[in-house]
Amino acid sequence: MAFLIVIELFTLNFAIKTLSAVRSYVGGEGLWSKAQKDALSHLKVYAYSHNEQDYQAFQQFLKVPLGDGAARIALEETPPDYEAARLGFLAGRNHPDDIDGMIKLMLRFNQVKYLKQTIFYWKKAEGILLKLIPVSKQLHNKVTSGTITPAETQQFLSYISKIDVEFTPMEDGFSYSLGEGSRWFEGLVLKVLIGLAFTVELTGILIAISISKGMQKGIKEIISGAKKVSEESFDTRVKVYSKDEIGVLATAFNQMTDKLEHTISELKNAKVKELRQSERAEASEKIKQVFIANMNHEILTPMNAIMGFAGLLEESEMSKEQMEYTHAIMKSGEFLKGLLNNILDLSKIESGHVQLERQPLNIHDVVHHAVSMLKPEINKKSLTISYHVDSDVPQLVLGDEMRLSHILLNLLSNAVKFTPEGSVLVEAYVIDDTDDVVWTGFSVQDTGMGIPADKQDKIFESLDQFRQNKGLGGIGLGLSMAKHLVDLHGGDIFIKTSTPDGSDFRFSLPFYKHVVPAQQLVVENGLDNCTSQSEIKNTRVLVADDNQLNQLLIIKVLEKRGYCVDAVNNGKQALEKLKLNNYDIILMDLDMPELDGYEATLAIRSEDNAKNTIPIIAITAHATREVMEKCLDHGMNDFVAKPFDAQDLDQKIKAILIDA
Repeated sequence: MAFLIVIELFTLNFAIKTLSAVRSYVGGEGLWSKAQKDALSHLKVYAYSHNEQDYQAFQQFLKVPLGDGAARIALEETPPDYEAARLGFLAGRNHPDDIDGMIKLMLRFNQVKYLKQTIFYWKKAEGILLKLIPVSKQLHNKVTSGTITPAETQQFLSYISKIDVEFTPMEDGFSYSLGEGSRWFEGLVLKVLIGLAFTVELTGILIAISISKGMQKGIKEIISGAKKVSEESFDTRVKVYSKDEIGVLATAFNQMTDKLEHTISELKNAKVKELRQSERAEASEKIKQVFIANMNHEILTPMNAIMGFAGLLEESEMSKEQMEYTHAIMKSGEFLKGLLNNILDLSKIESGHVQLERQPLNIHDVVHHAVSMLKPEINKKSLTISYHVDSDVPQLVLGDEMRLSHILLNLLSNAVKFTPEGSVLVEAYVIDDTDDVVWTGFSVQDTGMGIPADKQDKIFESLDQFRQNKGLGGIGLGLSMAKHLVDLHGGDIFIKTSTPDGSDFRFSLPFYKHVVPAQQLVVENGLDNCTSQSEIKNTRVLVADDNQLNQLLIIKVLEKRGYCVDAVNNGKQALEKLKLNNYDIILMDLDMPELDGYEATLAIRSEDNAKNTIPIIAITAHATREVMEKCLDHGMNDFVAKPFDAQDLDQKIKAILIDA
């Protein structure tokens, strides 16, 4: 008998939920109807007022009927899209607790005459309302463009009124059918409860007979379902044979698998989303890297010509004043080159693509060079600059000279920029000396304006310009770049002191000790002595470069040193020239029209004659490890970065000719 009571309670629960769902639809119909009327009203007002807020209100109210319509469409699919239906009903401003009941009611009773009639009017009304969307967009475009005329306004209003007239009967039919359906559901529930009351006794007898069989069947079903779930068949649902404890257990099992399947689906979707975001981030980073590298190349290419011709001027006879000007051009070019490398390095560091060099370097020379670079700026102010390197700092260590120079130049530039008068001092000293590593500290001190205490924590963040002085300028890149480079070394950078009387920036880096092998202590003869001047004069060089200035620069540099030089504008011309003439070496730019340096090199190496072994040196502004490796992979013998040093180019040519 207790079981019969449970059945009755379950039935009652079903009835309550069904009636609650009906009530939700009735309430939802009210929201639906009011939202559509409000949408029409605000669109009419917008046609007069041209106020964007009225148009936005129209769109907001339109979301209610569109959301309900989306929910209905989702439930009409096979199988129904429950998630889309839930989202639709939420957009229709239905209470979240009522949505499941509304979905079940729609699915269970969609073939009932009253509900079918309600859906019929619902679709009709929605179809009429959808006609309004393109019209509203046309009206909005006219208004926002300022081209709408009073006559067009009246046309829009007439159309909106026409829609309103068409919509009203459908809305009335919708409300009437829903009311009829509500009364039918109430009657149905009442009949079910009355019928249940009459059949309790008879059902009790039948249940008593079948209860044992039902329990056994239900338990087997649950065990079978549990086994399938253990085999990762998470879409398993067991059949509920009864509403007793076994039936409750089966229902709970199904609910558990529902949640489990939903959770697993969400985890999979989250993983896919994370993967897509990661792919988008990688693609974005790759685009940024390519853009920065290309910009770097486009700037370094003309800079190569500027610095190269300035270098030729330095080798010519000039007055002392002209020599100073030429030297200033070279220094400025070096500084700009360093700045471009800073930007490229920062981008690489942020993407994790930077590898530190471990080559012999002289800390004394690096500090001296960094100070010398800033002397032109110092001379413009009432400033003095000096440096001191402790005697216990080793002459030679193993490290990345270019990155150390960048750090010092960034800190020194910052100190000079924000110090109108007084002095700047650089110090280097040993912090710790182990068997393999020398931890070296550096201090950059100035008598500038200092850094406010509340800004010191953010001073090393990217693009943070803490001193808002328009006369000082700057993009806030230097200190951020310095921190990135120090962190890359595994070192530390910080502000030791900063007052209105000046600042003391410090950083520490580990350098590996440098042991010079005995055989390297013997001074070797220079390459110039190994290659006679007559041999150089007989050396024929082919230059392939599409930039006329760079082409002219290379010709002048090599002819001044006695080489015979021919020049072409691209790889295709280089192949044609090589077929007609014999050359000892080719200087190949990488980025050229028609046939680039890589393609031209592959074509030369694939020739079936003795010319396929001619030495090729790449000359490019893409001075990265990746480009260098690509050049070697394509069969080139060496690599020279723009802006190139004339002496370095000469030495590389001679070295290759000796090996050949």
